[in-house]
Amino acid sequence: MFGLEYNYCNTAWSVGYVIGQIPGNILLNRVSPHYIVFALEFGWSIMTLCTTWVKNWHQLCFIRFMVGLFESAYYPGLLFLIGSWYTKDELGKRSNIFQAATAAGTLISGVMQAGVYRTLNGKHSMPGWRWIFTIDAAISIPIAISAFFLIPDLPWNIKPNWIFKQHDIDLARNRLSAAGRHGPRKGGLGKKALWNVVSTWHIWLFTGVYSCYIFSQNPQQSMSFWLKYSTNPKYSVEQINYYPSGIWSTQIVSALGFAWISDTFLKGKRWPPLLLVALWHCIDCALLAGLPVYSDNRAGRWVLYYLSGVVNCTPGLLYAWCSEIIGDSSEKRGIVMGTFNSVAFSFNAWLPLLLFKQTEQPAVHKGNIAASVATAFQFIGLLGILYLSTRDQKRGIAAEVNEGELIRSNEVIEDVDSKERSV
Repeated sequence: MFGLEYNYCNTAWSVGYVIGQIPGNILLNRVSPHYIVFALEFGWSIMTLCTTWVKNWHQLCFIRFMVGLFESAYYPGLLFLIGSWYTKDELGKRSNIFQAATAAGTLISGVMQAGVYRTLNGKHSMPGWRWIFTIDAAISIPIAISAFFLIPDLPWNIKPNWIFKQHDIDLARNRLSAAGRHGPRKGGLGKKALWNVVSTWHIWLFTGVYSCYIFSQNPQQSMSFWLKYSTNPKYSVEQINYYPSGIWSTQIVSALGFAWISDTFLKGKRWPPLLLVALWHCIDCALLAGLPVYSDNRAGRWVLYYLSGVVNCTPGLLYAWCSEIIGDSSEKRGIVMGTFNSVAFSFNAWLPLLLFKQTEQPAVHKGNIAASVATAFQFIGLLGILYLSTRDQKRGIAAEVNEGELIRSNEVIEDVDSKERSV
């Protein structure tokens, strides 16, 4: 691939990913999730297999668009599903176990790519990269089939099956009701429900924060280019595929560690680790922009690339926080989650074309500065979510107190009236 063709293919994926986000999350409230997850995973597997036979970058662009479309509702949809089953003292760990699993998949794929290229490159007249996509599809198709039988529906509409008995379903519903979670409304999405989504701060602030986070990940891609264009030492194709895997190792550790701290020591608070990792990533991106790309101290830049993976614990905690704040409306939660993921990737579809050009890798000085600034705005947005959610919580408690006092006043009046009538 030459020039900006790599960027165009990434953009094609982002466009497909953006288009399917909101419709996919709305469907999860109306169609059994195990049907949707199966269809998405199976379609993704077929498109991945088709990548094996591409002849030019135009064909690759189309396939990447379809891959993005099938992938669009998968990640936010599964986090929405996780948020529909677990309570506040459990959700952080479960969301970030899933987040860590995505990193583990990327980590394993890096090792697998290196192994496939080393052992299968040239076999049956096929280059190593074609073998990678063939094997990827062979792994994914059985997973798609298993999803049809293993993925549960939402707790409010699930029926007894070979995994969940009726008493399990009743237990789940009672737990969620006590935590203030509610299922989809029978009336569906009307004008009032949609107005409730767009007229509150949740969709705007969560979307802004997540958009800043997604864009701030772009410096991580530069490590592969940094290794590729290095002349002293010179790295092999296998090493270029393998060494960036350390970023995903960092993500696994940070995702599991911060989730456990959030659920236990912090008693369900999501904002402390979110603010901490945003502050660190802001510094990390600034250092990547300010330090020499190739210097005698290469270990320093290597460490900065690896530690940039710390910020990838953000989605699990942010999705958990969103599920807890908007737990009283399943439809609103689905739309908000789909929207902030969709908008984030819509910006990421074109901004890297300007700030992380393939022709400017691995330095991408402007891009690294922009990522640092974006993370600073992410930090500010998180403070906004903290302030407004705390305000709403206090208002809710005050409303409950006022309602209780009104009920007690009415009871006293009724008691006096009954005594007067008896006299």
